[in-house]
Amino acid sequence: MLENVWFLLTFIIVAIILSSDPKASIVGAQKNQLDGLFTSASNGQKFFRMLTWTLIATFYGTTLLLSYYG
Repeated sequence: MLENVWFLLTFIIVAIILSSDPKASIVGAQKNQLDGLFTSASNGQKFFRMLTWTLIATFYGTTLLLSYYG
């Protein structure tokens, strides 16, 4: 059962990372306030970033559980 959750998390994380647009994320420092206004992350991007990190943390925890009980 735990292995199935681990595989599912793996595929979901890979799919989210491959489907996200890296050019749309904030990279580097902004030049001025006007640039910062137009380059801030949208709510959708923030949601997917938080979802991705939550899934990665869950994946890590599941990996630890598999190594402990496996």
